[in-house]
Amino acid sequence: MFRVLNKKKIVEHCRQLVLPARNLLNSCGTKLDSASRINNCVTKHAYLNNASGGFRAECELQRKLFHVTATRQALPPVFIIILRPLSKVAAILFGRTFRKWWRALPPDRKQDLILRLKKNKTALLGVVWYYYSHLEEDPITGRSKFIAINKEQILQLAQIELVMQRELHKDHFLPPAHPAYKRVVKVANQLLRSNREIPQLRETNWIVTVVNEPSVTNAFVLPNGHIFVFTGILSLCTNDDQLCVILAHEISHVLLSHMAEQFSSLHLMDLLVLVPLALIWAVLPEAAAVIAHWLSGYFTKVLFQLPFSRALEAEADEIGLQLTAKACYDVREASVFWAKMSSLDSEFEWLSTHPNSETRQFVLESLMPTAIQLREKCKCPKLPPVDPRMLIGIRVPEEIKVLYK
Repeated sequence: MFRVLNKKKIVEHCRQLVLPARNLLNSCGTKLDSASRINNCVTKHAYLNNASGGFRAECELQRKLFHVTATRQALPPVFIIILRPLSKVAAILFGRTFRKWWRALPPDRKQDLILRLKKNKTALLGVVWYYYSHLEEDPITGRSKFIAINKEQILQLAQIELVMQRELHKDHFLPPAHPAYKRVVKVANQLLRSNREIPQLRETNWIVTVVNEPSVTNAFVLPNGHIFVFTGILSLCTNDDQLCVILAHEISHVLLSHMAEQFSSLHLMDLLVLVPLALIWAVLPEAAAVIAHWLSGYFTKVLFQLPFSRALEAEADEIGLQLTAKACYDVREASVFWAKMSSLDSEFEWLSTHPNSETRQFVLESLMPTAIQLREKCKCPKLPPVDPRMLIGIRVPEEIKVLYK
């Protein structure tokens, strides 16, 4: 999701349910005209009328039934969420019980069990098979990723978060007639229409909700098509070009199925740490086990979860920049926006779920020539002669300047 600068205002416990443990990945090239996943949705407020290309405001709640064919049988996501803490408690209890049982065994029996464990690799092979049997190729980037949750289940998770967000912000929704609401709808409309060759964008019902909370600088899009934008982030967007950059980034998370990938990675990570966790409590004394348990969780987060999250954000930045280019907005404003946001960064990048703003600006600058060329191929109007980056002191290489002269 987009960086939450005022984290205390957001439902952190909800994010922890759906933003899981991650592994580092590599971003690949894009094929924006390739097939993509299709999500249906539960609608509220306004939804995209794909036939006419416009939004229709709705005052009452309209419900559409989900109908997605499950590709594999899996545990319900809510059950997995509940099972997570219980599985770790079970691993601790098993470890302590095993410690007492092991101490009571005679030496010859211990040696026999060790030899059997060395010969039996069934569990390891099972984990490897489980991982490779759930690899899917992303239709947009071509990247292989681990997906252990089907479309219906991810929509259930999205519905859970939607209900929580509605309850949390129910007194702060702006009406469709509000200028801020109209602004978001206008930009979203152009963004979606310009990229309508992507099946998921074309066939999803997109719902805009603007939340009047100036202290919350956040925006996010759920897999069921709900677009949430807070007035705090709107006030930071100097123009519609910058707003489009944000919306395109958030929509890219949906197109790339990042929520499903994150939840699946969390599920896999939980499976992998159960045995080491049990061993910690089986081998070490209680005080040492507590410290080792905490250290293992900390290093797992810093070495795997956070780098994976930052990689997903970088991937969404790359795809989002291309969506923005195809919508004929000024892609150079992406660099301007992140240069402006860099003054608000308050934590070290290696401890954050997002790259810092300076890093994002640098990466987007490296992608700018390709984005500008894509914009030209879409026969967009010429970019304004005054480069907005130069107005705030961003140095623009000469080879990039030539692209839009």
